[in-house]
Amino acid sequence: MGKRQGAKDTFNRTIDYLRVSITDRCNLRCVYCSPERKETRFKPSDLLTPDEIARFVRIARSHGLRKVRVTGGEPLLRDDVADVVAAIKDAGVPDISLTTNGLLFSGMARDLKRAGLKRVNISLDTLKPKRYAEMTGGGDIDLVWRSIEAALSEGLAPVKINVVPIRGKNDDEVADFASLTFERDIHIRFIEYMPVGRSSICLKGACVKKDELIDKVSRMGRIRKLTFRGKGPSRNYRLEGATGVIGFISPVSEHFCDYCNRLRITPGGMIKPCLLANSEIDLRKPLRSGADDAELEKIFLRAVGAKPRGHMLVDGAALMDLPSMSEIGG
Repeated sequence: MGKRQGAKDTFNRTIDYLRVSITDRCNLRCVYCSPERKETRFKPSDLLTPDEIARFVRIARSHGLRKVRVTGGEPLLRDDVADVVAAIKDAGVPDISLTTNGLLFSGMARDLKRAGLKRVNISLDTLKPKRYAEMTGGGDIDLVWRSIEAALSEGLAPVKINVVPIRGKNDDEVADFASLTFERDIHIRFIEYMPVGRSSICLKGACVKKDELIDKVSRMGRIRKLTFRGKGPSRNYRLEGATGVIGFISPVSEHFCDYCNRLRITPGGMIKPCLLANSEIDLRKPLRSGADDAELEKIFLRAVGAKPRGHMLVDGAALMDLPSMSEIGG
């Protein structure tokens, strides 16, 4: 199958980005992710193997797929995470990234880089050790900093730090995070909380929106908006004199559905055309019941065609009937 032009959905968006969640397990219990969740949903046999992932990726690649991000849960809890990255690389994808909480990454950074990893996003919602332990259910922030240093040392640039600001919990640290961009080539990404699943944290007025965040950052100096390239969800800025970038991702108050270029695969092997919608297409069953490449190609194109114009989130309302983010693989 030769490489073709990027697949277009029914709204003329080019779909060339795949996010693959390889586990719903996590070694943290973050307050905004799955505070009521006590056990994993998927058995090891439910999870797609590296070869199964690579087979679908290869088909999507023939339709212009250019980027894959490996997510979880916490993807580094999969013993074969490096094999997953290597299999995706062998499928011909030029841009492979990974999102992690950073507890285990420092010891795996080199192997992942050798396997084909290009970039890493590390979740870190506070710079205060005690607060970090409280917000994550006992996490050790020192391990996260070791992972950030390891990522920088391995050249997995730009290293992006994902921050979810929550009113009354960590919104007093916005300027502290922004100041990191003066010191290193680190990208800080402030991500608006998405009220999905059983958490009601956003319903209590805890969401901090982009305008308020920009106001906090602007007090530190002149801030310049960078050119938007038309695909990614982040709207990026740079403080005068800084090396790194500050990005704002606002899926609720300033959604980016018109530019969405992605599909997702859940830990259980379901394709989600939209993160914040209930529709799913079974990929695991066809993979394990003898489907040939032509049939898998039809499934890929069906998923592209099933992308809705926009998500179902309404500002201030939670989608309680969706699974937790760790089960979806956001």
